[in-house]
Amino acid sequence: MNLLDQLITAFNPRAGLQRTLARRSIAMLDARASYDAAGKGRRWFRSAGTNQNAELRRSLVHLRNNARELQRNNPYAAAALQAVVSGTVGSGIKPVASHPTSKKKKKLADELMAEWANSLDCDNDGRLNLFGLQALAMQTESLSGEAILVRRVVNDPRLKIPLKLQLLEGDYLDHTKDGFVDGARATIQGVVINDGKREQYWLFDSHPAEVTGRGAISKPVSADQVAHIYDLVRPGQVRGVPRGVAAFTRLKILDDYQDARLELQRMASCLAGFIYNEDDQKQGDILPEKLEPGALYRLHGEEKVAFSAPPPSSDHASFIVPEQRVIATAWGITYEALTGDYSQVNFASGKMGRIQMYSNVHRWRHNMMIPLFCKNIEKWFLEAAALRGYDLSGVTFDWTPPKKEILDPAAEIPAIIKEIRAGLNSFQGACRERGIDPQALLKQIKEDTELFDEYGLVLDIDPRRTTSSGQIQSISKTGKPATEPTNEPNNLGDEDDEQKLAA
Repeated sequence: MNLLDQLITAFNPRAGLQRTLARRSIAMLDARASYDAAGKGRRWFRSAGTNQNAELRRSLVHLRNNARELQRNNPYAAAALQAVVSGTVGSGIKPVASHPTSKKKKKLADELMAEWANSLDCDNDGRLNLFGLQALAMQTESLSGEAILVRRVVNDPRLKIPLKLQLLEGDYLDHTKDGFVDGARATIQGVVINDGKREQYWLFDSHPAEVTGRGAISKPVSADQVAHIYDLVRPGQVRGVPRGVAAFTRLKILDDYQDARLELQRMASCLAGFIYNEDDQKQGDILPEKLEPGALYRLHGEEKVAFSAPPPSSDHASFIVPEQRVIATAWGITYEALTGDYSQVNFASGKMGRIQMYSNVHRWRHNMMIPLFCKNIEKWFLEAAALRGYDLSGVTFDWTPPKKEILDPAAEIPAIIKEIRAGLNSFQGACRERGIDPQALLKQIKEDTELFDEYGLVLDIDPRRTTSSGQIQSISKTGKPATEPTNEPNNLGDEDDEQKLAA
């Protein structure tokens, strides 16, 4: 109401109501000519022109707390979280060193990284190795919206690499430090930004919700000591959002519905009997608050027992399965990964769903985990190695994701071979796409062939000695297979060879 409406309503409420209803009718007439999606039609949107930081300023703490509550008590939320972490990180994203010219530096970097990454010395808490920290960071990011990794350089002469990693939840980032502007510097929910670049993080010295007998105090930490891991949804976003927030309401309602169904079935199984006593002189039993199966209760003649008649709900699956599919889609995973139900999936539909899920997994790996988590650790590792006097200049690390299982080897392996032979992919590229370190694989193959030669063995799996059909190749005077073609078929694209390879 404007000021005039308020004055009229104060002296004549009926006239004020008529004015308000008339204005509302005009607004509805105007809305009929507008877009529903613009918030002008009969389906109104609660929309605002705020950026992501403004939305999270009001909602992040509540979203984070609700996500953790769902994970603790909702089986679908727990299953979705496990599927995301297992698909993205699995057994670990493994680092492999590379150097443009020096094999010596590459070998040294691989040895130092393998020793450091596989030990508990890399964890500030001493509980996980590097790959366990990766899984915990991905789980923390998915559950709380963000994970914070802090570099700790330690003065311990026993360590070859004096570097430890401390993984923190987003609660450690002091969101109350907000809105302070000093020239080009601005603090947004605990992150100090100077001329568009992150300069500091206001981090608590302990978890703000931890009961330790003292209050947590936040202090600024230089941005080069911190890796802030979260999935960027909108440009300029400073803090992360828990995964699957669009399905939180459906998760809660579906869980409540299934609880009610379970309670209904339990009530149906409580078969109890009631004995009516028409003699007013005799007293009946005291009615219990809960019925037990097989119990008999004696009632007074004037007492009757009546039960409510809830509406029947016989077709349970037709309601919950579509809801489960919506929830899985909001998390970016498949229905089968969410529920463990493979009863209605065939090979084609399962593969299509797996492709869609792994497109999300690749995005989480290559847009978030590798650049924000792994590459920061790589930089810190090389700097810590330099402190110990190791010369690793020019060394970089390639981060290989976990092995991707092949669903149909008989069909997929020949297709991979044809792809490499046609020049559409490389051997190393095909290996890395499936989570295999090509250099480690070639090293193992070399060791295998040397063992075969040492013991004088000619096996069907040795391509130097046998054709793809298992026939012995002709051997030149040098002891190596002849380069000229033989009469034996040696084309992996032939249908017969594909069948033998599959066997």
